Amino acid sequence: MEEHAVAVGARVLRGQEVVSLTQGPDAVEVVIRAGGTHRTVQARWVVGCDGTRSAVRQAAGIDFPGQDTTLTGWLADVELDDPPTAPLAATGPAGSFLAAPIGDGVHRLAGLSTATMHRGTGEPLTLEEVREQTRTLLGRDLGIRNPRWLSRYGNATRQATRHRAGRVLVAGDAAHMFFPAGGQGMNLGIQDATNLGWKLAATLQDRAPDGLLDSYDTERRPAARAVIDNTRAQLALFAAASPEQIALREVWSAALAEPQTNRQWARRIAGFDDPLPADTTPGAHPLNGTRLAGLALDATDAPTAHPLMHHGRPLLLDLGGTRTPCPAEGLEQRVATVNSEAAQAI
Repeated sequence: MEEHAVAVGARVLRGQEVVSLTQGPDAVEVVIRAGGTHRTVQARWVVGCDGTRSAVRQAAGIDFPGQDTTLTGWLADVELDDPPTAPLAATGPAGSFLAAPIGDGVHRLAGLSTATMHRGTGEPLTLEEVREQTRTLLGRDLGIRNPRWLSRYGNATRQATRHRAGRVLVAGDAAHMFFPAGGQGMNLGIQDATNLGWKLAATLQDRAPDGLLDSYDTERRPAARAVIDNTRAQLALFAAASPEQIALREVWSAALAEPQTNRQWARRIAGFDDPLPADTTPGAHPLNGTRLAGLALDATDAPTAHPLMHHGRPLLLDLGGTRTPCPAEGLEQRVATVNSEAAQAI
């Protein structure tokens, strides 16, 4: 990703810390500290992708309300003498456990134990505790050794009250934080960047219609809220301890065995079924906001391409491997067919 960014003209600077920023009518001044010295840079727009403690978000005056950690789980990147032959998951009265290979002979273990889930995130996690928790949750310790990383994680949950404040925007963990269930933080951040990237580019190139950049906030905040609700629900199932809670987890697990339900939640967790506000624009195209799964999009040429768009310029649909204009007739059926095929693949 860095190589691609540099190839198209980006400059990547490391060891740079944002100290403050000041907005003007046409630009933002950012004070940066690097190696004990300060310098001021100007930009037309600033995007804070600097994590849950985002200095950019705070300097822009964007609130980040929510709840602090009440439950913790643990993570361990380790080597195993007795590794599972496939990714492994287990649940029971003692909590939940996951194990998956991450390369170079290392497995990532994740656990949430009902006996230890109230320990603080700052309490050190030891290798012996990982072995003990694995034996409790899984029934064996998998021959755990040579830890690369040991950590506790919590369920602190917060969301920015807005994703834009004037010429400052936030994305990724700077805009939302939640229990790390299913890798959804990464998915959500990538979708933020995808949504914001083309809209900011269109704005910088003076070809964006009024309100385009504001649509980043109105579209991505509901998506983040849906993920927050989803991860909270997952945590309730992970931490099931009472007979009623355990029964709820078993009932929901059985429901997920139904293909249509499974497909729906696979798409939602992957970020491919993020909710979008309804398009109430008079005469709006019925496909506005629909993902064109499996289709290559190009907005650089072919002025006669079908004007299928959400807010910006027309898109050229590559439906076969050659970039040819797509006629209007039959488009909806073609998109529906491809989306159906993609859903079945998932």
